[in-house]
Amino acid sequence: MKNLSIVHKIIGISFIVVGLISYVFPVPGSTVLVVLGFVWLIGKDRSLYFLKEILGKKIFKLLKIKKVVKEI
Repeated sequence: MKNLSIVHKIIGISFIVVGLISYVFPVPGSTVLVVLGFVWLIGKDRSLYFLKEILGKKIFKLLKIKKVVKEI
């Protein structure tokens, strides 16, 4: 069971890193990779709370991140 947790953390971190690197190059879907990485790393509820606190409520609603995370 611990190995599965370590694998989830590695996958989450790799999604975040690849998503941030894709911001430099014009690759579509880089935002989804970062959000997916956060979901894999810390879970859906914590990811929503974290992103809402970082971005602010207005930007969070404007980008419709809650809908994206719920579909994952």
